[in-house]
Amino acid sequence: MNKKKSIFKESVLCTLFFVCMLTSAVAQSAYTFTKINGDELSGRLALMSTDHTFGRLPATIKDAVRPAVWSLGENSAGVYIDFKTNADTIVVKYKVKGALNMPHMPTIGVSGVDLYYHNQAEHTSWSWSFGHYQFKDTIQYTFSNIGNNLAGTYRLFLPMYNSVEFMEIGVNKSYALTFVKEQTKPIIIYGTSIAQGACASRPGMAWTNILSRDFNNEIVNLAFSGNGLLEQPILDLMVSQDAAVYILDCIPNLSITSARSEAQLDSLLWNAVTFIRSKRPHVPIVLTAHSSAFTPGFLNKGTMYEYGTSTQVTQKSFEKMKKSGVKNIYYLSSKDLGLDVNSTVDYAHPNDWGMMKIAKAYTKILRKIIK
Repeated sequence: MNKKKSIFKESVLCTLFFVCMLTSAVAQSAYTFTKINGDELSGRLALMSTDHTFGRLPATIKDAVRPAVWSLGENSAGVYIDFKTNADTIVVKYKVKGALNMPHMPTIGVSGVDLYYHNQAEHTSWSWSFGHYQFKDTIQYTFSNIGNNLAGTYRLFLPMYNSVEFMEIGVNKSYALTFVKEQTKPIIIYGTSIAQGACASRPGMAWTNILSRDFNNEIVNLAFSGNGLLEQPILDLMVSQDAAVYILDCIPNLSITSARSEAQLDSLLWNAVTFIRSKRPHVPIVLTAHSSAFTPGFLNKGTMYEYGTSTQVTQKSFEKMKKSGVKNIYYLSSKDLGLDVNSTVDYAHPNDWGMMKIAKAYTKILRKIIK
């Protein structure tokens, strides 16, 4: 009797498994999927327009940068896809080759995608869709019951801290999907882990991606976690393209240490600014302080001293540049950024509240710069 029950139980389980597999197959067959080849990507330098990867650095620079920079450059931070469809369900499937999360940053921030929608003709703010996600060997996001929105444009932000190996976007079979790619003068940002996106809860909350929704200009994210060191190969890349603004936000990676004096930091800043100005005489440059410097309420004195010292050097360098006749240069101070004890996960990396504060400060100064 027990044997019969066991056979019956196994038979039921097999049937249920088959039904689930069949249901999944039927559900997937209801969509037409389009593979992303790289041509559809925005938020990258123009010289990468035909690069069939999801990274941010061209292959021609691989031997010129340090391995850590190249590896981080394969992350798709700030890269996005604009498209139009009137489908009420959008499915995104992709694979990544790095760890899904970090101790201080969640899976959907490190490896997730984020979907927004904007109808510029109606002058409305950006809308957002929650996606049902599955983080398996192939990651899948399903954005369902989102309405039929052909009039505007969808923007899909890619993972901030992972490298995408392949991606495809599916819509209901009876609907079309067309990609949009506008060429604008970009805002090019050279930064650290903070600008790369740590530690936003999801890609759309990274301050660079918030700016992407605040301005019509493309935002090009050349930020490399722990490696924003004002190095020449990245400066060369920046000036390879005319821009609306160049932002140098590297101070969190340029602390004053036994290996780097105040004079050396000053020299790095002067070299970066004078080089950019020699190649792009009229493009505005923004120098940014450490976002957590002088933040009231932090108890860690040593950390605050480190952040404050490098920030003071930056401000003095900026003031000397202005006095020496460097034109069209701006300074974004720690006070302007306005972080507080509720703004970060670990004194330096902002949470979503901190990201909003940083984005707000940048929006304010960029509105004055970009006419």
